[in-house]
Amino acid sequence: KTIGYRFHDRSLLLEALTHSSYATELKARKQNAVCNERLEFLGDSVLSIITSNYLYKNFSDCPEGELTRMRAEVVCERALSGYSEAIGLGEFLLLGIGEEKNNGRHRRSIVADAFEALLAAIYLDAGDDGMETAQGFVLPFITKEIENVRRRGSFNGDPKTLLQQFVQ
Repeated sequence: KTIGYRFHDRSLLLEALTHSSYATELKARKQNAVCNERLEFLGDSVLSIITSNYLYKNFSDCPEGELTRMRAEVVCERALSGYSEAIGLGEFLLLGIGEEKNNGRHRRSIVADAFEALLAAIYLDAGDDGMETAQGFVLPFITKEIENVRRRGSFNGDPKTLLQQFVQ
């Protein structure tokens, strides 16, 4: 209900929510489990193409370097963990005992990765409409983050990029 999507193949959702620590613990008990890392890999690319396409179409006056910086701001770990927090994704994650004890449900890297895995699961589950469905899910987060970043005026790039530009 929270994400506005109903899975046809719930195993994709389960996989997206399964952290490697949990999968490892199940495998140690001779139970089958697949963690969300492969979905995270795909989700990263799906997120990148959706974001790039949106920026390309809606910021036609921006040069490539600025588009790249904008994309980096809205797909970074900080932003992704914020998207996850907005839907309470951390509460649904399957974590191993150690991650659970170490507050893994609220660790940026874990929830950011899970968001990418969830996006990939939606993309795959929707079949032929995968890209459109994934876009419908993620674009509201991206557009809101673009507005926030523009309002803060922080499309100035990461420190490494700023240093490289200064040196050049």
